[in-house]
Amino acid sequence: MRKSLPLLSALLITGFVSAQEVIKLEKTQITATRVERAELDIPAGIETVTKEEIEMERQYNISEVLESLPGVQATTKNGGYDVRLIIRGGGLKAPYAVREINILLDGVPITDPDGLSRLDFIDPQLLEQIDIVKGPNSTLYGANSAGGVVNFITINPFKFQGFKVRAGYGNYGTYMYRLLYGGNDGKGLFYNTSVSYRKSDSWREWNRFESFQTTTKLGWLIDDSSSLETTISFTKSDLQLPGSLDKEEFEEDPTQQTSSPWRKSGRYSRIFFWSNKYTNEISENLTLKGTVYLQRWTHYHPVFGRVNDGGSYVGGIDAQIELKHKLFGKDSLLITGIQGRYDHYNSKRYTYQLCKLINGDIDYCSNATADNQIEYVLTDNRDLLYDDQKNRNYSLGIFAQETIKPSKKTIVDLGIRVDTVKFDIEKVSYFDLEYVYNRTYRYYGPYYIKYTTPVYENASKTWNYISPRVGVVYKWTPDLSTYATISTGFQTPQDSELLVNPDLDASNTVNYEAGLKAAGDRFYLSSAVYFMVTENEIVRTYTAEGDRLYLNAGKTHKKGFELDAKFKVLRGVFIGGSYTYYDFKYDTFVYTDDDGVVHDYSGNKMHYIPDYMYSLYTVGKLPAGFKFKLEVNTWGSYYADDANTEKYDDYKNITNLMIGYEKGEKFEISLDVRNLFDKKYASQYLKTDWGYNIYPAPPRTYMLRASYKF
Repeated sequence: MRKSLPLLSALLITGFVSAQEVIKLEKTQITATRVERAELDIPAGIETVTKEEIEMERQYNISEVLESLPGVQATTKNGGYDVRLIIRGGGLKAPYAVREINILLDGVPITDPDGLSRLDFIDPQLLEQIDIVKGPNSTLYGANSAGGVVNFITINPFKFQGFKVRAGYGNYGTYMYRLLYGGNDGKGLFYNTSVSYRKSDSWREWNRFESFQTTTKLGWLIDDSSSLETTISFTKSDLQLPGSLDKEEFEEDPTQQTSSPWRKSGRYSRIFFWSNKYTNEISENLTLKGTVYLQRWTHYHPVFGRVNDGGSYVGGIDAQIELKHKLFGKDSLLITGIQGRYDHYNSKRYTYQLCKLINGDIDYCSNATADNQIEYVLTDNRDLLYDDQKNRNYSLGIFAQETIKPSKKTIVDLGIRVDTVKFDIEKVSYFDLEYVYNRTYRYYGPYYIKYTTPVYENASKTWNYISPRVGVVYKWTPDLSTYATISTGFQTPQDSELLVNPDLDASNTVNYEAGLKAAGDRFYLSSAVYFMVTENEIVRTYTAEGDRLYLNAGKTHKKGFELDAKFKVLRGVFIGGSYTYYDFKYDTFVYTDDDGVVHDYSGNKMHYIPDYMYSLYTVGKLPAGFKFKLEVNTWGSYYADDANTEKYDDYKNITNLMIGYEKGEKFEISLDVRNLFDKKYASQYLKTDWGYNIYPAPPRTYMLRASYKF
């Protein structure tokens, strides 16, 4: 006789337990260990954002949910789906999208084999939970998890029943809508389907955003021990990119678009996502899980002198076995599996079609010469073929983790993984983009040069890595635990980085961490102290002409402390906050630029990493149905460059407010105001040898939203 509940009963119990029935403030997550486990039993620095916490936000941009978490820098440079995400320094060098952090959607990787993640996959209005694992976790997730793992979990087909509508309206022509319907046939087939729409005219010039997303999920309870879940989604997302400002422009008028020649940048994407997950509890002690997925994305991406028109087919498998057994007479759990992934990427880049030239004439950019430089583009239409690139990237990993309980109070995780990652890149270039400094106009005037014959480039590289991990938890009481862990991770270069510098090697990180966690019916506390050493850190710098240059920086040391606390002061009312301390430095970082100048940044602090961050908040749901949240976020000063010549110190006391009313699960209305006091500050303030790179943060914005469940 099996001791576990049938799968249907378990799903229904999970789906309909109310917040009032939860005694402890402790949370559970599956991502950190690949099996569901309470936070106090996990030997790692983690954050779990629950459904209740997500619904306290407007759910328009993912950064709204992540920005107050310790160890996490989440900002938006352009609004819409754009998020710059950095976890414990991981993702720092990414000029766009997300790097060094493995992003999952319902457990399915949406990070490319070369480590790039695009968050236009994610529909914020469908989020039910976000699991975050901070620090390297290549043992369970392979390459490009050096900064951590984030799993965006959306509405489960087994849990939602009924029909729900949501609508929101905000300033600057901002709208959001969602329709969600779910049900079952009474014979084990569950389903939900959603349609959502977001749009904003934005507070900046050339920054319109529009996104349409539809998702259908099917869940089939085959029998009491097995289930199949299928997800099919389509995303159409268009975002104009206004670009960065220099220092004078930021002070004068942060709403203007960039003065760069490339003033019509944008990203217009189309994404198809399909996955199948199969779970079979073969016996009380043996469970099999398998996932097969396929993604097809395309984008039209005019940016930085070229119009990128390309896309990729990405497919993969994930098979996992969970075996409960005895080891040395003690209860143990073995998790082992294999992950494989293939990326078939094709991209053609073109010159911009029409340009304004310095002499005032309108002509094709391809006709511009050194004496007839491009002042700025007038359109984002493409013209002549600039280059043609094909990537064939592969990754394969085999992992195993043994969880042992030597005593009633001790949990030990021992894990190891072997990975192979291979890049095959081919590129044919027909034009070169040159910059010549024009003193009259005070900028590097660009122009296209057509090669006499095409230029061929190839890069092929394979990395083989072994990633071990050990973690120990000691539970002093059911409400209090301490942990210690040593974890590892490695980060491959991106394809574009490898073409710029074929000698780039993968970086590898070792993390030493200890922490304390506590949770009761009136309090929650999580703290961590860590020390990370990264060899061959991949950093981005610039040549004197402003071209990107990627280098292995030698070694970096990252030391930090994180604290997250929450206390119940009244029924349904909590106060809380988070604090982060950073001390991230280059141990060795010396390079010689194209002009023969030696740059030595050894001992310097890493740019854009503040000395500290903190968040304070009060949040409540009152018995009468009223709810509120008041939050204040602050960053300490950070260096604007790796040379440590200038600091930025204006990211202070950014205040957000939400007030609302809800009646059970039927009706909800709320007013959300972000940057309540309309503070002028930069979400990114960087300095290079050729100027400033400043992205202004949004001014005060508001959103009035309401929902009703039939």
